[in-house]
Amino acid sequence: MSLPDPDVMALLARVYGTNNTFFDDDGNYCHRVPTTFTKEDHQRLKAAGMVPNTFVRWAHDEVIQKLRKAAKAVDLRRAADAFVASLGSADVAWLAVLPAAVLGRAMPIHKEDPMGGGHCRVCFFEDDAIDATCTTYLNHVQGGGWGQAQPMEGVVALERALDQKAAEWPKPTPRDVWVFHQVLDLLRRLPPASRYSHARTALHKAKLLSASSPYRCESVLEALAFISVLETPEHPGLLTRFTTAVERDQRPTIRVEVPAPLAWWSAKDGVRKEHVEELFGHLERPKKEPAATPAPPPAKRRKTASAATPASAKPKSLPGPPTPGSVYSIQFREDLWGAAYCHQVRTDGPSGTLRGRMEFLDLLSPTPPTAEQVVGLPFRDRLNGERWQTWCASLEKTTGVKRIAVDVPAPAHRQPTPSRIPVGGAKELKHLAGWNFKEV
Repeated sequence: MSLPDPDVMALLARVYGTNNTFFDDDGNYCHRVPTTFTKEDHQRLKAAGMVPNTFVRWAHDEVIQKLRKAAKAVDLRRAADAFVASLGSADVAWLAVLPAAVLGRAMPIHKEDPMGGGHCRVCFFEDDAIDATCTTYLNHVQGGGWGQAQPMEGVVALERALDQKAAEWPKPTPRDVWVFHQVLDLLRRLPPASRYSHARTALHKAKLLSASSPYRCESVLEALAFISVLETPEHPGLLTRFTTAVERDQRPTIRVEVPAPLAWWSAKDGVRKEHVEELFGHLERPKKEPAATPAPPPAKRRKTASAATPASAKPKSLPGPPTPGSVYSIQFREDLWGAAYCHQVRTDGPSGTLRGRMEFLDLLSPTPPTAEQVVGLPFRDRLNGERWQTWCASLEKTTGVKRIAVDVPAPAHRQPTPSRIPVGGAKELKHLAGWNFKEV
């Protein structure tokens, strides 16, 4: 589970960092691979073992057996080292190994017991295939995915870690250990009534973690709760005792998004010193702040038409506010464009927001459409045959929406203007196109 090639991660971001999803004939939730990928791009992903839409599906008992076996094979001290290293010097994916191992060691052998939604009430197993590449990609980006919501994810995380030789598992630097204890000290200093959201905000503002986004901070807090560093007597973590999916799914209110025990923890519950000592006591805390290791200079590489910079023509946007008769190109994804026609412009008061009444033209193109291409095109109705329009703001400043033609005559339509027209932003044209084009 070494840090992936940046080119591989850039390619995967073009697959998984978008909303371009569909269900295949087997009901699998797939992500579209852009047609702009070259043969070399596909070979690079295959060589890295990161081919998109690689689905695995195991029965409940097999998942539990795999999880328990993999967890038993993990050295918890080595996993604790990797956990601390993931806060700074190592790939964030290593964060998941320790909580996954704790889950697997605590997990009892049991029969599947489905509850509402199809999840097992003991372990959260769901009889569904998961995309192992997507799980691994998100693990490298966010640090989550240790099996808290689906034990198959824990199996994937542990097996990828165990594929690495013991010498390749990361060791924390003195600064990593210092950061770990700074995180714990920050949690101890919070006002007693502080809940997880306050802890997340404080951790984010402290900028102690590498890649310190709010989601990343929340993942670290969830992991600490999962391994019983943050817990309450009524809602313990899994190092204290095994808790079922039903127990972990309990929350104080429906507004709380994180599971137990973090959902119930507040700063008055403190940090469980005995569990910190049990898991991380072998790591000597530095007496003073170690100097941060300078980041290596980015490697200079020749810019090619692959990875994060696919070669494609970009339409030039005609400047100015929307006007009746304007046509805008809309980039649905990196290899698919459409177009929308502006019928009318209005100014909404008191905000003064300028909106255009937009309607899709009957066009899908693998390249950006041109002004000549859109003249004479008919409108595109919704898939159910109904005519549809929307009032859009920010047409002149929305990424992926560009005016390519003006003073275009409106195509004729057999249906009248819709009696009810929704109001929104230009960015919604990208998301709503699926109601008009099944290819989107």
